[in-house]
Amino acid sequence: MARIGSTFNVWWSETMPVEKKFNPIPLVLAALAIFIYFFFWRVGEPAPDLARSAPIRAALESGDPQTWVAIGDSITAGTNSPFRYTDRVEEILRSRYPRARLEFQNAGVPGDTASGGLNRLERDVLSRNPDVVFVEFGWNDFKNGVKPEDFESDLSQLVGQLKAGGIPVIYLLTTTQVDVALANWKIKKRNAIIRDIAEENDCGLIDLYGYFALATQKGSSLDDLMSNDNIHPSGAGQ
Repeated sequence: MARIGSTFNVWWSETMPVEKKFNPIPLVLAALAIFIYFFFWRVGEPAPDLARSAPIRAALESGDPQTWVAIGDSITAGTNSPFRYTDRVEEILRSRYPRARLEFQNAGVPGDTASGGLNRLERDVLSRNPDVVFVEFGWNDFKNGVKPEDFESDLSQLVGQLKAGGIPVIYLLTTTQVDVALANWKIKKRNAIIRDIAEENDCGLIDLYGYFALATQKGSSLDDLMSNDNIHPSGAGQ
């Protein structure tokens, strides 16, 4: 009950809790890291998205310079985790591709929304001329009462500007699940919007919600995968 109560406090308060939970579970085979390690296959699909990932693989293998940028909210920024998912992904890829010249820049801002990301897109993403961009928004739009149609408009414009800016590869991330059924129902509505925008714009989709669900189905505890604010992934969840 304490976790549920703290979750509702987070949804409706303006400030995020500062208490942190550093999970001792080993950080290997974490959901997002595995996902990127095997290059982005979607939940339920039999094989990786090889057509999309092939040029990325080739650049990493050959040592061609690569700039990746992740834009998002506190989940991207790594709040309540001992590290950011971008750090973990870069570590894995450098291990797998010794010649890689990869710079993975993190443009996560705690508390940000899709509208906020749109407003800072030029400064934080387009100005860096990235080869790959990861986009993760939704939790704060939900928490702050942004209407689904407004969230859809903001995210669509953001993706449209990325495409107009000539970004070769774009991945959208769904947001994570929690242990409250009503919240998950609302999160699923936002995630459906994210899926539709990804499909309409030929973007890759990294289904965080689906991978957390899959992990719990295979015996992992959501308590272990999430920090104790029940929003941000813990070290194990990263």
